[in-house]
Amino acid sequence: MRRNRPAWTLARWLVVPLAALILGATVDPAALPFSGAEKLAAVFLLDGEAYFGELEDVPWSDSVKLTDVYYFESASKRTTDLPVGLLKRGNELHQPADGMLIHRDKILGIERVSLDSPVARAIAAQRAIDRGVAR
Repeated sequence: MRRNRPAWTLARWLVVPLAALILGATVDPAALPFSGAEKLAAVFLLDGEAYFGELEDVPWSDSVKLTDVYYFESASKRTTDLPVGLLKRGNELHQPADGMLIHRDKILGIERVSLDSPVARAIAAQRAIDRGVAR
């Protein structure tokens, strides 16, 4: 004998599409980790600082997380021939662990960084130098 299941029918036709609509409005498919090549982001702060790295942005959080963080330094101090000099965050006096939480109220803007930009090339060069030093 087959029973009528009105609760399942309601969930299937009302709750599931509603959940898909909510998730679709809050999730950027291009930012998902399985969507392709590495994604670099630039986070510009109200105080004029700029940080570059892998962005983890949870919409309901009051902060964003940036990992593998780089920031500007004078290009004249660098050993590469790139027009921009970047330092990897982590070698400061307090030796921060990888990952930086930035409160949203301190952020002026967030932009994607093109992988062929001078900033992305400088990050790739610095990573290659770091890998060479680690050997």
